[in-house]
Amino acid sequence: MQATGAGWQGSTVVSEASRELMWNTGGTLAHVLMYALMVVSFVILAWGLRRRVREWQRGKASGERFGDWGKRFWILVRESLLQQQTRRRLLPAVFHSMIFYGFVILFITTLIVMLDMDFGVNVYHGRFYLGVTLAADLAGGFLLLGLLIAAARRYFARPEFLPEAKPADAAILLILAGIALTGFLAEGARIRFHPAGVDPWRAYSPIGSLFAGLLSGAPAEVGRGIHFATWWVHALGTFAMIAIIPQTKFFHILSIPTNQFFSKLAPKGSLQRVDIEELFAADDVDDDFALGVGASSHLTWKQRLDLAACIECGRCDEVCPARQVAQPLSPRRLITDTRDQLEERDPESFEIQGAEGTVFEDENFIWHCRTCHACQTLCPAGIEHVDLFTELRRSKVMMEGAVPTEAGRALKTMETQGNPFGAQAERMDLVEKLGLPVVKPGEKVEILYWIGCATTFDPEKHAIAEDMVAILKHAGVTFGHLGKDENCCGDPARLFGDENLFQTAAKQTVEALKAREFDILLVSCPHGYNVFKNEYPQFGGHFRVMHHSELLAQWLREGRLKPEQPVDARVTFHDPCYLGRYQGIYAPPRDLLRALPGCDLREMASHGDRSFCCGAGGGHFWMDIDQGEQRTYTHRVDEAVAAGAETIAVGCAFCFQMLTDGLKGRDLDETMKIVDIASLVRRSLGI
Repeated sequence: MQATGAGWQGSTVVSEASRELMWNTGGTLAHVLMYALMVVSFVILAWGLRRRVREWQRGKASGERFGDWGKRFWILVRESLLQQQTRRRLLPAVFHSMIFYGFVILFITTLIVMLDMDFGVNVYHGRFYLGVTLAADLAGGFLLLGLLIAAARRYFARPEFLPEAKPADAAILLILAGIALTGFLAEGARIRFHPAGVDPWRAYSPIGSLFAGLLSGAPAEVGRGIHFATWWVHALGTFAMIAIIPQTKFFHILSIPTNQFFSKLAPKGSLQRVDIEELFAADDVDDDFALGVGASSHLTWKQRLDLAACIECGRCDEVCPARQVAQPLSPRRLITDTRDQLEERDPESFEIQGAEGTVFEDENFIWHCRTCHACQTLCPAGIEHVDLFTELRRSKVMMEGAVPTEAGRALKTMETQGNPFGAQAERMDLVEKLGLPVVKPGEKVEILYWIGCATTFDPEKHAIAEDMVAILKHAGVTFGHLGKDENCCGDPARLFGDENLFQTAAKQTVEALKAREFDILLVSCPHGYNVFKNEYPQFGGHFRVMHHSELLAQWLREGRLKPEQPVDARVTFHDPCYLGRYQGIYAPPRDLLRALPGCDLREMASHGDRSFCCGAGGGHFWMDIDQGEQRTYTHRVDEAVAAGAETIAVGCAFCFQMLTDGLKGRDLDETMKIVDIASLVRRSLGI
């Protein structure tokens, strides 16, 4: 392709290989005009970028987005240059890499030509010239091929998760294809019609040579006219593309790397918070005070940047568990509908929820989210969907007092009883049943075992705690329990958006934990794990938290546990969202299962960070607002059946319950089992 090029300078000696730059383009006047147009295009670009930045600046502060520059730079390299997220799926990886890297190579080639021609850096000759020429030609070919594959995928083999194509989508593909094709036509005409004869280095321009062959029958005068016209169309098209970047989908070239650079570096499960107690006690609360996001004026600058970075690739919808079972949820439309409203009405402040013609017309839309983090984990643009969903819920609950009926009952029970299930006395009944030592304030143990509400208040799940206590005794460590001071960790209130109730529970539990001395806070619930490890530090609670699968895997490595009894079962492990995607804990449960004699570990189609949510997240353990007949938990059971498993191992009491319901929904409760991983370990230990 011709970035700015023209003809060749007739020598067949490799060390002298080069070509005449700016041949047949109009001479010195054309050279001046070209750079004048380039300046104009960059001025228009700068004006558009300034407008975009001012739009973001209207947003509120966004916490930790500055600092840790080395880590942020690595994210930029990994995601923008190496395309890590984009390359996770084969077909998008292929065509996007062709387009992206082809574009990068052509851009670098243009810079090299400019340095040689206008800055006296005499490098564009000899072997370097031939290498750059070949790389640029192949890059242009890959660019065209990538555009062709992208177009075929969008318009002919369109995956269901892709949104309907818009005219702007076609325009982007056509502009890029037009620039590439005119570049090749100009190159072909230069090779064929240069007055010095056919370029002796045409072999290094294989695609340009093909176009030269297409023009072989044209008269020389016509050929030079084709070169002149296509060269200028190519140049003008390039400058036009630069100018319209901020106003079109081309903007993702800049907005996505910027969004990735300012990614959230805090743990996924932590949210920026205002101290509610301190806020309510203040005398100078602003009249426009708000908790969460209810209106456009509540959006942070990073949330506005998220909206700009979305290119509607549909990956979030593709992996959303609620959407896959036909529930009315679309993470993509959460972003695009909010963005469309903002573009139409900014800088006017408007209510986001309830807006006509958007997903927010459905008052239950924000409640369908499972907060499973699948969309956010796999988004190539670094958009923070889950955080925005949670902020929208906070506004509904804290500012409007609006919450689904079943969720409201759970919150009321939590407020009055200290947990969302029932009478707190039942907790002590279980502690006595297990013979668990109660650790009093000032006392010390190696392991403080936090059983968790879901296990405590359901007799069917008592086996999880019973088996874990048996293993702790077998390991010979000192351990104990908070006794009556164990209340709900606050996670349900957090997921529902009741910030006041969450912070009350968090502060109370932090004080109870700090009053004891222990080495490890052991939990069986990934939701509790997330709150203790990632949320409580904001309230002064810094503890070493371990999920029981982590501790058991560690003891296995140390030789403290020696499973010898055969399990003899085909087992698949269901990755809990709050253990896997939130904490990155995938290996310990599998290491345990592989170490159990007779355990045939089978992986489901969706596992690891692509694991399919059981459906309990986002507070859905306490409420059922799903529509139709399909459910996430029956879908997950179907995957386990397809994997050939007869036992589904879990590491979360919520997943235990939902998948149990899934077995019943598929009439498999007599032939398949749901078992916590601790129970399998205990069985193999023969305790």
